[in-house]
Amino acid sequence: MQKLPIREALHQLEAEGLVTMKSHKSAVVSSLSIDDLEEVYEIRARLETWLLEQSMPLLTEQHYLDAEALLAQMADDQRDEHWSSLNWNFHAALYAPSNRPQTLALIRKLYLNAYRHFPLPIRLTGGREKMHREHQLLLELCRQGDVERAKDHLEQHILMGARNLIGRLKALRRQENSTKRV
Repeated sequence: MQKLPIREALHQLEAEGLVTMKSHKSAVVSSLSIDDLEEVYEIRARLETWLLEQSMPLLTEQHYLDAEALLAQMADDQRDEHWSSLNWNFHAALYAPSNRPQTLALIRKLYLNAYRHFPLPIRLTGGREKMHREHQLLLELCRQGDVERAKDHLEQHILMGARNLIGRLKALRRQENSTKRV
């Protein structure tokens, strides 16, 4: 492991959106508002559908097998803390053939940053079964080579996930606020 001076490490974390530097003297963990979270999901929906479109003609049987194996892991592993990583790996397996490493890295950064700020268990954000069905359909549309339907489905998958998560977060905040007033 390479040792980094603290200042350089903090600048690297700032570049990744994880901390905010204050007057070049201190750093605080970055926050993400619900509006920011919604924007992150909108950006992801646009970039991921484009990446899928680039990738689909290049997907091979091995890519499909890798994606299916990840789906099986997601179905078998009931630990919420692993689901997000497996979910990312499933999507990344479908995007990898696009040969767009910078776009993939940007999407991964957005995904991880949003999840870090709002690590709600999957059971609170729409349910495993629903997500599994959506992932299976996405994989099937890719196998069929139906680019437009796959892109439309992926966009809805991402944006509905955002709506579910944001709705749950707003409800939790309302509940917290009403509890504080009592």
